[in-house]
Amino acid sequence: MDRFKVIEMIGEGSFGRVFKAVERDTGQTVALKLIPKVGHSEKEISSLRSEFKIQKELSHPNIVRMLDAFETEKELISVAEFIPGELYRLFDLYKLEMGYRRLPEERVQEICGDLLSALHYLHSHRILHRDIKPQNILLDSNGRAKLCDFGFARNLGVHTLVLTSIKGTPLYMAPELIEEKPYDHTADIWSLGCIVYELLTGYPPFSTSSLFQLIKKIRYESIQWPAHLSVESRSFLQGVLEKESRKRLNWPELALHPFVKDRVCILAGSESAPLTSNLSESQELAKEIQRQDKAKLLPGNSQTLIRYLILSFSLSKIRINEN
Repeated sequence: MDRFKVIEMIGEGSFGRVFKAVERDTGQTVALKLIPKVGHSEKEISSLRSEFKIQKELSHPNIVRMLDAFETEKELISVAEFIPGELYRLFDLYKLEMGYRRLPEERVQEICGDLLSALHYLHSHRILHRDIKPQNILLDSNGRAKLCDFGFARNLGVHTLVLTSIKGTPLYMAPELIEEKPYDHTADIWSLGCIVYELLTGYPPFSTSSLFQLIKKIRYESIQWPAHLSVESRSFLQGVLEKESRKRLNWPELALHPFVKDRVCILAGSESAPLTSNLSESQELAKEIQRQDKAKLLPGNSQTLIRYLILSFSLSKIRINEN
Protein backbone atom coordinates (compact mmCIF):
# COMPACT_ATOMS: atom_id res chain seq x y z
CA MET A 1 0.00 0.00 0.00
CA ASP A 2 3.02 2.32 0.23
CA ARG A 3 2.78 2.83 -3.54
CA PHE A 4 -0.41 4.86 -3.06
CA LYS A 5 -1.21 8.15 -1.38
CA VAL A 6 -4.80 8.00 -0.11
CA ILE A 7 -6.71 11.26 -0.57
CA GLU A 8 -10.23 10.55 0.72
CA MET A 9 -12.86 7.89 1.16
CA ILE A 10 -15.44 8.05 -1.65
CA GLY A 11 -17.63 5.05 -0.89
CA GLU A 12 -18.48 2.42 1.70
CA GLY A 13 -20.51 -0.77 1.48
CA SER A 14 -21.06 -4.08 3.18
CA PHE A 15 -17.90 -5.54 1.63
CA GLY A 16 -15.46 -2.71 2.19
CA ARG A 17 -14.45 0.86 1.50
CA VAL A 18 -13.39 2.73 -1.65
CA PHE A 19 -10.78 5.49 -1.59
CA LYS A 20 -9.58 8.06 -4.05
CA ALA A 21 -5.79 7.76 -4.19
CA VAL A 22 -2.74 8.69 -6.23
CA GLU A 23 -0.12 6.18 -7.35
CA ARG A 24 3.15 7.71 -6.20
CA ASP A 25 5.33 6.52 -9.09
CA THR A 26 3.03 7.53 -11.94
CA GLY A 27 0.91 10.29 -10.42
CA GLN A 28 -2.21 8.55 -11.70
CA THR A 29 -5.42 9.07 -9.74
CA VAL A 30 -7.09 5.73 -8.98
CA ALA A 31 -9.94 4.20 -6.99
CA LEU A 32 -8.76 1.78 -4.30
CA LYS A 33 -11.25 -0.79 -3.06
CA LEU A 34 -10.19 -2.33 0.27
CA ILE A 35 -12.04 -5.40 1.46
CA PRO A 36 -11.11 -6.88 4.85
CA LYS A 37 -10.88 -10.66 4.97
CA VAL A 38 -12.05 -10.75 8.57
CA GLY A 39 -15.82 -11.04 8.74
CA HIS A 40 -16.16 -12.63 5.30
CA SER A 41 -16.56 -16.31 4.63
CA GLU A 42 -14.17 -18.23 2.41
CA LYS A 43 -16.99 -18.47 -0.14
CA GLU A 44 -17.37 -14.69 -0.18
CA ILE A 45 -13.62 -14.19 -0.52
CA SER A 46 -13.53 -16.70 -3.36
CA SER A 47 -16.35 -14.80 -5.06
CA LEU A 48 -14.41 -11.56 -4.73
CA ARG A 49 -11.35 -13.13 -6.28
CA SER A 50 -13.56 -14.27 -9.14
CA GLU A 51 -14.91 -10.72 -9.52
CA PHE A 52 -11.38 -9.33 -9.73
CA LYS A 53 -10.39 -11.95 -12.29
CA ILE A 54 -13.36 -11.15 -14.52
CA GLN A 55 -12.88 -7.40 -14.36
CA LYS A 56 -9.10 -7.48 -14.94
CA GLU A 57 -9.72 -9.18 -18.27
CA LEU A 58 -12.24 -6.58 -19.48
CA SER A 59 -11.18 -3.81 -21.83
CA HIS A 60 -13.90 -1.51 -23.13
CA PRO A 61 -14.37 2.30 -23.10
CA ASN A 62 -17.74 1.95 -21.33
CA ILE A 63 -16.51 -0.35 -18.56
CA VAL A 64 -14.46 0.90 -15.61
CA ARG A 65 -10.98 -0.52 -16.12
CA MET A 66 -9.34 -2.48 -13.33
CA LEU A 67 -5.63 -1.72 -13.28
CA ASP A 68 -4.49 -4.18 -10.64
CA ALA A 69 -5.66 -6.49 -7.86
CA PHE A 70 -3.67 -8.00 -5.03
CA GLU A 71 -3.95 -9.31 -1.49
CA THR A 72 -2.33 -8.62 1.82
CA GLU A 73 -2.62 -10.80 4.89
CA LYS A 74 -5.70 -8.90 6.01
CA GLU A 75 -7.25 -7.42 2.86
CA LEU A 76 -8.23 -7.90 -0.77
CA ILE A 77 -7.40 -4.78 -2.78
CA SER A 78 -8.41 -3.69 -6.26
CA VAL A 79 -7.04 -0.72 -8.17
CA ALA A 80 -9.33 0.81 -10.80
CA GLU A 81 -9.33 3.92 -12.93
CA PHE A 82 -10.88 6.82 -11.06
CA ILE A 83 -14.15 8.03 -12.58
CA PRO A 84 -15.41 11.27 -11.00
CA GLY A 85 -19.14 11.27 -11.82
CA GLU A 86 -22.07 9.15 -10.59
CA LEU A 87 -25.19 8.59 -12.69
CA TYR A 88 -27.69 8.75 -9.84
CA ARG A 89 -26.53 12.28 -8.97
CA LEU A 90 -27.83 13.50 -12.34
CA PHE A 91 -31.38 13.21 -11.02
CA ASP A 92 -30.70 15.81 -8.32
CA LEU A 93 -28.81 18.01 -10.78
CA TYR A 94 -31.68 18.13 -13.26
CA LYS A 95 -34.24 18.56 -10.49
CA LEU A 96 -32.29 21.60 -9.29
CA GLU A 97 -31.87 23.07 -12.79
CA MET A 98 -35.12 22.03 -14.50
CA GLY A 99 -37.53 21.46 -11.63
CA TYR A 100 -37.98 17.72 -12.28
CA ARG A 101 -35.82 14.63 -11.89
CA ARG A 102 -35.99 13.27 -15.44
CA LEU A 103 -33.27 13.83 -18.05
CA PRO A 104 -33.67 15.20 -21.59
CA GLU A 105 -34.30 12.39 -24.05
CA GLU A 106 -31.19 13.09 -26.12
CA ARG A 107 -29.01 12.75 -23.01
CA VAL A 108 -30.75 9.51 -22.10
CA GLN A 109 -30.07 8.20 -25.62
CA GLU A 110 -26.36 8.92 -25.16
CA ILE A 111 -26.25 7.11 -21.81
CA CYS A 112 -28.31 4.21 -23.16
CA GLY A 113 -25.96 3.86 -26.12
CA ASP A 114 -22.97 3.75 -23.77
CA LEU A 115 -24.57 1.10 -21.57
CA LEU A 116 -25.67 -1.04 -24.51
CA SER A 117 -22.12 -0.85 -25.87
CA ALA A 118 -20.81 -2.18 -22.56
CA LEU A 119 -23.52 -4.87 -22.38
CA HIS A 120 -22.87 -6.07 -25.92
CA TYR A 121 -19.19 -6.43 -25.08
CA LEU A 122 -19.97 -8.39 -21.91
CA HIS A 123 -22.56 -10.63 -23.54
CA SER A 124 -20.30 -11.31 -26.51
CA HIS A 125 -17.79 -12.64 -23.96
CA ARG A 126 -20.52 -14.73 -22.25
CA ILE A 127 -20.51 -12.50 -19.15
CA LEU A 128 -23.69 -11.50 -17.33
CA HIS A 129 -23.41 -8.48 -15.05
CA ARG A 130 -26.53 -9.26 -12.95
CA ASP A 131 -26.57 -6.03 -10.93
CA ILE A 132 -27.13 -3.16 -13.34
CA LYS A 133 -28.47 -0.18 -11.37
CA PRO A 134 -27.77 3.59 -11.27
CA GLN A 135 -25.26 3.21 -8.42
CA ASN A 136 -23.15 0.92 -10.62
CA ILE A 137 -22.87 3.42 -13.45
CA LEU A 138 -20.24 6.17 -13.38
CA LEU A 139 -19.72 9.18 -15.65
CA ASP A 140 -16.27 10.29 -16.79
CA SER A 141 -15.21 13.89 -17.30
CA ASN A 142 -16.70 13.81 -20.82
CA GLY A 143 -20.07 12.56 -19.57
CA ARG A 144 -19.53 9.05 -20.96
CA ALA A 145 -21.24 6.30 -18.96
CA LYS A 146 -19.13 3.44 -17.61
CA LEU A 147 -20.38 0.25 -16.00
CA CYS A 148 -18.71 -0.86 -12.76
CA ASP A 149 -19.00 -3.29 -9.83
CA PHE A 150 -18.81 -6.86 -11.09
CA GLY A 151 -19.46 -8.47 -7.71
CA PHE A 152 -22.44 -10.43 -9.06
CA ALA A 153 -21.05 -11.03 -12.56
CA ARG A 154 -20.99 -14.56 -13.95
CA ASN A 155 -18.94 -15.92 -16.81
CA LEU A 156 -21.04 -18.59 -18.51
CA GLY A 157 -19.43 -21.90 -19.41
CA VAL A 158 -19.64 -23.03 -23.01
CA HIS A 159 -22.51 -25.40 -22.27
CA THR A 160 -24.36 -23.15 -19.78
CA LEU A 161 -27.31 -21.40 -21.41
CA VAL A 162 -29.44 -20.39 -18.42
CA LEU A 163 -28.83 -19.61 -14.73
CA THR A 164 -30.93 -20.01 -11.59
CA SER A 165 -29.04 -18.29 -8.73
CA ILE A 166 -30.74 -15.12 -7.57
CA LYS A 167 -28.53 -12.04 -7.87
CA GLY A 168 -29.25 -8.36 -8.23
CA THR A 169 -31.03 -5.39 -6.66
CA PRO A 170 -34.84 -5.66 -6.30
CA LEU A 171 -35.94 -2.48 -8.11
CA TYR A 172 -34.02 -3.51 -11.24
CA MET A 173 -34.52 -7.28 -11.06
CA ALA A 174 -36.16 -9.01 -14.04
CA PRO A 175 -39.54 -10.78 -13.57
CA GLU A 176 -38.03 -14.20 -14.26
CA LEU A 177 -35.75 -13.78 -11.23
CA ILE A 178 -38.64 -12.52 -9.12
CA GLU A 179 -40.62 -15.62 -10.12
CA GLU A 180 -37.59 -17.88 -9.55
CA LYS A 181 -37.42 -19.11 -13.13
CA PRO A 182 -34.25 -19.92 -15.08
CA TYR A 183 -32.90 -16.79 -16.77
CA ASP A 184 -30.33 -15.72 -19.34
CA HIS A 185 -28.54 -12.55 -20.45
CA THR A 186 -31.85 -10.82 -21.21
CA ALA A 187 -32.18 -10.23 -17.45
CA ASP A 188 -29.42 -7.62 -17.91
CA ILE A 189 -31.45 -6.05 -20.72
CA TRP A 190 -34.49 -5.72 -18.43
CA SER A 191 -32.32 -4.01 -15.78
CA LEU A 192 -30.99 -1.58 -18.37
CA GLY A 193 -34.59 -0.88 -19.41
CA CYS A 194 -35.47 -0.01 -15.81
CA ILE A 195 -32.65 2.54 -15.73
CA VAL A 196 -33.64 4.09 -19.05
CA TYR A 197 -37.25 4.34 -17.84
CA GLU A 198 -36.06 6.03 -14.64
CA LEU A 199 -33.86 8.46 -16.56
CA LEU A 200 -36.76 9.42 -18.84
CA THR A 201 -39.46 9.66 -16.16
CA GLY A 202 -37.68 10.35 -12.86
CA TYR A 203 -38.78 7.14 -11.16
CA PRO A 204 -38.39 3.37 -11.68
CA PRO A 205 -41.08 1.33 -13.49
CA PHE A 206 -42.30 -0.08 -10.17
CA SER A 207 -42.16 2.36 -7.26
CA THR A 208 -42.55 1.22 -3.67
CA SER A 209 -40.62 0.98 -0.42
CA SER A 210 -42.22 -2.37 0.45
CA LEU A 211 -40.32 -5.48 -0.57
CA PHE A 212 -43.46 -7.59 -0.79
CA GLN A 213 -45.37 -4.94 -2.77
CA LEU A 214 -42.41 -4.64 -5.13
CA ILE A 215 -42.47 -8.38 -5.83
CA LYS A 216 -46.22 -8.20 -6.46
CA LYS A 217 -45.90 -5.20 -8.78
CA ILE A 218 -43.13 -6.72 -10.90
CA ARG A 219 -45.00 -10.02 -11.21
CA TYR A 220 -48.51 -8.77 -11.88
CA GLU A 221 -48.81 -5.05 -12.61
CA SER A 222 -48.51 -3.36 -16.01
CA ILE A 223 -45.97 -0.62 -16.57
CA GLN A 224 -47.39 2.88 -16.93
CA TRP A 225 -46.25 4.89 -19.94
CA PRO A 226 -46.16 8.68 -19.31
CA ALA A 227 -47.58 10.86 -22.08
CA HIS A 228 -44.34 12.83 -22.56
CA LEU A 229 -42.43 9.79 -23.90
CA SER A 230 -41.60 9.96 -27.60
CA VAL A 231 -42.71 7.22 -29.98
CA GLU A 232 -39.13 5.91 -30.21
CA SER A 233 -38.46 5.91 -26.47
CA ARG A 234 -41.75 4.21 -25.64
CA SER A 235 -41.19 1.58 -28.34
CA PHE A 236 -37.71 0.88 -26.97
CA LEU A 237 -38.91 0.63 -23.39
CA GLN A 238 -41.79 -1.65 -24.32
CA GLY A 239 -39.28 -3.92 -26.04
CA VAL A 240 -36.72 -4.15 -23.24
CA LEU A 241 -39.31 -4.15 -20.42
CA GLU A 242 -41.24 -7.08 -21.86
CA LYS A 243 -42.03 -9.34 -18.90
CA GLU A 244 -41.81 -12.50 -20.99
CA SER A 245 -38.06 -12.88 -21.44
CA ARG A 246 -38.38 -14.81 -24.72
CA LYS A 247 -40.25 -11.85 -26.27
CA ARG A 248 -37.88 -9.20 -24.89
CA LEU A 249 -35.96 -7.04 -27.35
CA ASN A 250 -32.63 -8.82 -27.73
CA TRP A 251 -29.43 -8.86 -29.74
CA PRO A 252 -28.77 -8.22 -32.57
CA GLU A 253 -32.02 -6.25 -33.12
CA LEU A 254 -31.57 -4.35 -29.85
CA ALA A 255 -28.67 -2.25 -31.14
CA LEU A 256 -30.61 -1.32 -34.29
CA HIS A 257 -33.65 0.16 -32.58
CA PRO A 258 -34.31 3.80 -33.68
CA PHE A 259 -33.95 5.03 -30.09
CA VAL A 260 -30.27 4.00 -29.99
CA LYS A 261 -29.37 3.47 -33.65
CA ASP A 262 -25.80 4.63 -34.42
CA ARG A 263 -25.12 5.16 -30.70
CA VAL A 264 -24.08 1.58 -29.87
CA CYS A 265 -20.43 0.70 -30.39
CA ILE A 266 -20.04 -2.95 -31.40
CA LEU A 267 -16.48 -4.19 -31.52
CA ALA A 268 -15.36 -6.10 -34.59
CA GLY A 269 -15.72 -9.85 -34.26
CA SER A 270 -18.34 -9.75 -31.50
CA GLU A 271 -21.41 -9.70 -33.74
CA SER A 272 -21.58 -13.48 -34.12
CA ALA A 273 -20.90 -14.41 -30.48
CA PRO A 274 -23.43 -16.88 -28.98
CA LEU A 275 -25.27 -14.39 -26.74
CA THR A 276 -25.30 -11.50 -29.21
CA SER A 277 -26.57 -13.29 -32.31
CA ASN A 278 -29.65 -15.33 -33.12
CA LEU A 279 -29.41 -18.96 -31.99
CA SER A 280 -29.78 -21.85 -34.41
CA GLU A 281 -32.75 -24.20 -34.04
CA SER A 282 -30.58 -26.82 -32.34
CA GLN A 283 -29.19 -24.21 -29.91
CA GLU A 284 -32.70 -22.99 -29.11
CA LEU A 285 -33.80 -26.56 -28.44
CA ALA A 286 -30.81 -27.22 -26.18
CA LYS A 287 -31.53 -24.00 -24.30
CA GLU A 288 -35.19 -24.89 -23.80
CA ILE A 289 -34.31 -28.35 -22.52
CA GLN A 290 -31.82 -26.84 -20.05
CA ARG A 291 -34.41 -24.25 -19.01
CA GLN A 292 -37.02 -26.93 -18.29
CA ASP A 293 -34.58 -29.19 -16.46
CA LYS A 294 -33.45 -26.37 -14.18
CA ALA A 295 -37.00 -25.13 -13.63
CA LYS A 296 -37.87 -28.47 -12.00
CA LEU A 297 -35.29 -27.79 -9.29
CA LEU A 298 -36.66 -24.37 -8.33
CA PRO A 299 -39.24 -23.90 -5.55
CA GLY A 300 -41.03 -20.95 -7.18
CA ASN A 301 -43.51 -18.55 -5.50
CA SER A 302 -40.67 -16.11 -4.72
CA GLN A 303 -39.95 -17.79 -1.38
CA THR A 304 -36.23 -18.25 -2.01
CA LEU A 305 -36.10 -14.70 -3.38
CA ILE A 306 -37.72 -13.26 -0.26
CA ARG A 307 -35.28 -15.05 2.02
CA TYR A 308 -32.36 -13.94 -0.16
CA LEU A 309 -33.45 -10.31 -0.18
CA ILE A 310 -34.11 -10.17 3.53
CA LEU A 311 -30.63 -11.54 4.19
CA SER A 312 -28.85 -9.51 1.52
CA PHE A 313 -30.61 -6.16 1.35
CA SER A 314 -32.07 -3.70 3.80
CA LEU A 315 -35.31 -2.05 2.76
CA SER A 316 -33.38 1.18 2.37
CA LYS A 317 -31.74 -0.30 -0.72
CA ILE A 318 -35.06 -0.52 -2.52
CA ARG A 319 -36.44 2.75 -1.18
CA ILE A 320 -36.59 5.47 -3.79
CA ASN A 321 -37.28 9.17 -3.88
CA GLU A 322 -40.82 9.43 -5.20
CA ASN A 323 -40.95 13.22 -5.10
